[in-house]
Amino acid sequence: MARPGSSLRACAALVALEAVGLLGAAVFFVVEVFVATPDDRTRALVAALLALVVAVGIALVARGLAAGRRWARAPAVVVNLLVLPVAFDLVRGGRWYVGLPLVLGGLVVLALLFAPATDAALED
Repeated sequence: MARPGSSLRACAALVALEAVGLLGAAVFFVVEVFVATPDDRTRALVAALLALVVAVGIALVARGLAAGRRWARAPAVVVNLLVLPVAFDLVRGGRWYVGLPLVLGGLVVLALLFAPATDAALED
């Protein structure tokens, strides 16, 4: 049986990876600000700011999970439940190379969040 906390650490690492992915999306949108047509610049800037804010929030959730804070489970569940429909839509839309890792990551994080070892680590 896994040590209490090992599944929590794995979950925190995956949530941190999600934050890094969103940070990458924010960088992509900032690049779009400079190469987009003037009509699309505002949209790209808003998307970049939104992705950056959410990435910081998810990074804080990952930090909370790594520290064994019980409050961090709820936002991690919500984020990953929101990721799944977006990821399924990406897979259906032909962007399986983006959607499939998101689906798998979201399902793994959700499973780890409710694993008995995670429960034990969060109860301490």
